Amino acid sequence: MNSVMADCRKYSKNKYFMNHNSKNGYLLLIIIYTMALIFESHGTTLGMELNNANCLDALTCTKCTIKTQCAWSLEHQLCVDNTQFNLSNLTIFSKEKCPRFSVVTKYKYNNTINHLDYIVKVSNDHVNFMNYLKTSKIFFCNSTKIDVYTKTITSDEIICSANILTIYFKSKSVQSFTAFIYIQFNKVLLRLDNVADHYVTFYEHECAEGKKDENCAACTWEDHGFAHYIRLCSSGNSCEGRNELYLFHNDIGESYYSHTRKVEDQCAEINVTAVDPLSGTTAGGTTITITVKNHLIFADNRTVIVTVAGMLCAKPWTSGPETITCSTTPPPKDTYEVPSGPVLIKYTSHERELIIESSQIFQYYVDNITGGASRPVMNGGIYYIIIMIQFAFFAFYTEML
Repeated sequence: MNSVMADCRKYSKNKYFMNHNSKNGYLLLIIIYTMALIFESHGTTLGMELNNANCLDALTCTKCTIKTQCAWSLEHQLCVDNTQFNLSNLTIFSKEKCPRFSVVTKYKYNNTINHLDYIVKVSNDHVNFMNYLKTSKIFFCNSTKIDVYTKTITSDEIICSANILTIYFKSKSVQSFTAFIYIQFNKVLLRLDNVADHYVTFYEHECAEGKKDENCAACTWEDHGFAHYIRLCSSGNSCEGRNELYLFHNDIGESYYSHTRKVEDQCAEINVTAVDPLSGTTAGGTTITITVKNHLIFADNRTVIVTVAGMLCAKPWTSGPETITCSTTPPPKDTYEVPSGPVLIKYTSHERELIIESSQIFQYYVDNITGGASRPVMNGGIYYIIIMIQFAFFAFYTEML
């Protein structure tokens, strides 16, 4: 009798778990079915939102229209989803139809005033965008730093002008002055093909065209609605001497200075081109050589600090015109994952700091021969698997109870 009752209780217990598991299965099916209905009803809207978000990342016509789902609105200077129904005839759908904007600067110097003609040349205007600009209610040249006025607008040129008093350079003890210039129509900023064309440098004295960029390096890129411009010159530049500019602006003509800028493989002139070797022991002491384009320009009268995979690289020294050599240091003793990551080079002056991040990844490894195995450093993947096994065992043990 007791045996039968025990069997009944055992059967009832198993029946309970079977019912419980069945309910969980039904509940899971209901959740999946509901999610499928939600996705089906909102999939189209979500797709349009994602397309539109991807389009908004592009800040020029050519960068916009290389994306198959995007078109460039000349009226709004904005990249939009090309499936919208309210697009005007001033919308560009292919990069071949994009108007091209290039800037020419002409300077005139005398004893009291430095004069600039800022000329935007327009070509490939298939939709007669220039005529639209001429008939815009509000059209002007502007700058956040200097007075700029519109001189002429023709079928293929926009000419803006500005003046700087020569006394300004002496009062500020500078050889040059850089201003952000933009063209605005109907409260919209005209997007130039080259971000650097928005920034114009005035010199204290007339400077030969071929000397302006001597011993200088520049970088431009766009992200999150901002256009960025970096320019550094060493003391070997005869027009402006040692100088560094970290500037950026948004789509309504507001520009800003920055004291620290990080460049992540955006430009050829400011870039880590090689790291050798790309691995080293966790015991440290690996000698690595880092090749940096225009290194001597950045290092001019600046402190150089190098980190490798988050670890300080000791005693960095200039080993060539574009190379830095340093020695890796071991990770902390309580590190439970073998470090890996990019190389960071920091060029620091008392005014500003430039940080260049490599696209190359340096990997530390445990060297049993050198005694590195005694360190509690563990491969990240293996460590993750162990944690998951422990969690699964705990869940199984709890269920059995």
